[in-house]
Amino acid sequence: MRIQLLAISLLALLLGPSALKAEGLISTVSFLPIPSGSTISVRLLDNSDSNLVLQKDFEQALIKKGYLIGKDGTFLFTFETRDFAGAWAGGGENRFIEWSNHDDQSGIEAPRVHINLFNSKRGGILNSSHKDMTRIVTPSSFQIKVTVDNKSNGKRIWEGRGSVSSHIGSNQETSRKVIPVLVESLGQTVSRKTFSLTQ
Repeated sequence: MRIQLLAISLLALLLGPSALKAEGLISTVSFLPIPSGSTISVRLLDNSDSNLVLQKDFEQALIKKGYLIGKDGTFLFTFETRDFAGAWAGGGENRFIEWSNHDDQSGIEAPRVHINLFNSKRGGILNSSHKDMTRIVTPSSFQIKVTVDNKSNGKRIWEGRGSVSSHIGSNQETSRKVIPVLVESLGQTVSRKTFSLTQ
């Protein structure tokens, strides 16, 4: 646990203050209104355990907003989730932290962590050289895409996307915070709205 906390702290130091900004982003497009009190069927495209949890969150958020949930709903609410790997550039071999494991894989001995505090040639944590520091080109992210269609005629009513940077926290509690914001924007058009993940 101490090693994990140390690694998170060092990652924040290496990537800078903006890298761990706890914000999410949503964008939505409304094509037709969704009458309040309508019955909605929630469908997920991947029935993984984590998505089943998200399905219940969506249903609860929709009920809270005044909609009914049912298998024979007028509107079909479909969602899917995706993870996008980020891209990194520069830096080469990590000069700040060195991780290594013991030859004995029994798990008794903790992994070794070497921290470079000061290095006159390449730089360390206390005298870092920004010349060839590793930087994020595209951060890794988790995305939820939602579409709402009229089941009687197949017309698209509304669609939206919500995403969070996965380096903020890979636990599901972070991704679940996208859901109420998306549902709150149901029936509206929203362009690149940011929201806090720390509340």
